Amino acid sequence: MNDKLPIIKLCVILDLKKNRLDKFLAAELQNISRSKIQSMIESGNVSVNNVIVQNVNYILKIRDEISVFSLIIPEPYQLDPDENVDFSVLYEDDDILVVNKPAGIVVHPGAGNRHHTLANGLAYHCELSSGSDDCRPGIVHRIDKDTSGILVVAKNNFAHENLAEQFKIHSIKRKYVCFCYSVINPLNGKIETLITRDKNNRLKMVVSQNCGKLAVSVYKTIRVFGNFASKVECELYTGRTHQIRVHMSHMGHSLIGDTTYKTKNYSLPKEICAYVRNFSRQALHAYFLEFTHPQSQQLMHFESELPEDLRQLENILKSC
Repeated sequence: MNDKLPIIKLCVILDLKKNRLDKFLAAELQNISRSKIQSMIESGNVSVNNVIVQNVNYILKIRDEISVFSLIIPEPYQLDPDENVDFSVLYEDDDILVVNKPAGIVVHPGAGNRHHTLANGLAYHCELSSGSDDCRPGIVHRIDKDTSGILVVAKNNFAHENLAEQFKIHSIKRKYVCFCYSVINPLNGKIETLITRDKNNRLKMVVSQNCGKLAVSVYKTIRVFGNFASKVECELYTGRTHQIRVHMSHMGHSLIGDTTYKTKNYSLPKEICAYVRNFSRQALHAYFLEFTHPQSQQLMHFESELPEDLRQLENILKSC
């Protein structure tokens, strides 16, 4: 039990059936975002019936008594528009923007990284939806800083909610091209695991046998380079953090350039060994995106060619 006195006490007076703790608090504390409420819960600042609950998915029952011991109020934040952020526009109308993000650019501001993100550049380019918080106007989904490729962005709240729902029900198609070490056996297949955060390194995700969220990737080998590397297409059926990087590493075929998830030293031809091992980022590109337009309900799809660094990597691999 928490020794501090609660600053807020609430009681469930309606039969909420299966209502999650974080959703209940978000409805009651409307000036605090759900992500902040989840942080309150996970940090041990919420109890149910005098017992600390740190599971945001905890299901409340009628007459449950909830105590809140600390409010984490987000500081006011103003996103600075930045015209110097590099991205290209593949499509734009009154509702959406489809962009091609280069590797090396973070999608939205976070701790210690407030400027020169894609969100800053988008804010300079056009009006955006309010997003999930002040740091993420227009941002419906993300790709890693060192992953290049296609993103759809919402320009108004109607489009944002519609696209977010499409991602939630997994109706949006996302395909990536990656270059990984060695040759996957079988060449084509499906990877279905649970993925959770690594207890020993909070910046990493890991495959787990008994906890985490379901992650499903379907892969297809496009080309093999001897027995030392492969070009692979991966389609995401779910969108977990670092999903492709984690799944490929779990299969024993880390992405070239991915120092975070590289599991071992792979055998490479001498003439390209230094180049491949020193490749500057994970060799991963979000090349295909298909979704239903929020307003017109038209099925739209976009493709993006490999960026120059991945084309050069492919040519080096071909040379052997």
